[in-house]
Amino acid sequence: MSRNRTKLNVLYLVGICALAACNNLIPTTFVWLNRIDFEVDPQANRGASFVCHVTVAYSQDLLDKLSGMQDAKVYFEQIDSIKKMYKDAIEVFQFDMIPGRNQLDRKINLRSYSRAKGAFVYAKYTTPGKYMENVGLARTLTVRFLPNKMELHSDMSLDKLTEQIRRK
Repeated sequence: MSRNRTKLNVLYLVGICALAACNNLIPTTFVWLNRIDFEVDPQANRGASFVCHVTVAYSQDLLDKLSGMQDAKVYFEQIDSIKKMYKDAIEVFQFDMIPGRNQLDRKINLRSYSRAKGAFVYAKYTTPGKYMENVGLARTLTVRFLPNKMELHSDMSLDKLTEQIRRK
């Protein structure tokens, strides 16, 4: 019986060592987003329809460019040229928002979760404001479009997840 226990312990140790070795091969994932609920107030964007983009960057250069944007207005002014320049490093999910109509359980299926560097939500409001947020570390997200602002609520705060990653 002790001989079987020794074999089992050896197999257990081999398994742990194999997992530790594989840990270096598994890429760090920066984008977890896979589902969004949009709640659109009847007075959002002064009651006018608008576009919302969920944009995913697959290169560090594009991530830096998107992160450095001042607001969604700048993004929407440049998105056509950005798509041409970064055609293999960008993925854009477009949603048409109608005030007063919610869109629930919208799926976000990335072409590669392991290669994605970051994800952002942009809303094309006519009223002045930032209307952009980094959302890559959220898995599920609720975006609330209000008369003069956009609120995001996720299943996990970015600070908590960042803290977990730093501990590793």
